[in-house]
Amino acid sequence: MLISAITWRTVRTVKYRVAPEDRGTSLVAFLATLRAASLAVIPLLWFHAPLGAAELQRWTSGEPPNFILPDTGGAPIALDSGHGVVTIVHFFATWCVPCREELPALNRLSERSDGAINVLAISVAEPDARVQRFLQSMPLKFPVLLDRNRAITKSWNVSTLPTSVLLDSDFKVRLIVESEYAWDAIEPRNLAEYVSIVNRPLNKKLSSHN
Repeated sequence: MLISAITWRTVRTVKYRVAPEDRGTSLVAFLATLRAASLAVIPLLWFHAPLGAAELQRWTSGEPPNFILPDTGGAPIALDSGHGVVTIVHFFATWCVPCREELPALNRLSERSDGAINVLAISVAEPDARVQRFLQSMPLKFPVLLDRNRAITKSWNVSTLPTSVLLDSDFKVRLIVESEYAWDAIEPRNLAEYVSIVNRPLNKKLSSHN
């Protein structure tokens, strides 16, 4: 059964930029954009996204490089640390308003997945101390890694924040969403299954609602 409740939601993104205190100028107000929902993004998938919500798109670029980045405590974390599960690599910045609002939803998705989804958040070109202060007010269950010089962000061709890249259990990139995403509306196991077989049709709802 298709989801009957359709709600309006504004999709917001920001182009990557140096944080305002690093530029020496005030941050320009974030622009809101509206993107039409489309059921054709994931063929044969019985899923209604909220009207105006972002959609998962198939990854069409080549395979991005593996990486090892330090977390906020200095421990090295590798991309392939979550063996055998779907991985979401989430690029964000603490000054990005849509990012700050999306992170709690990602945290809830990770907790609801019971280990089926591994989330790695990457803070883009921010001082360690700022990220550490941010996490004191917003504790997260998944690792937050530091891409201090934006090298990994650039090698993954990420220019918009927030951006989430979804990899299957073999660490092959399958999907991308270049904006905030309605993670609370997603059933984790359905998402994990779909990411794993994204090149084939799946007649199953991502949504957790009936």
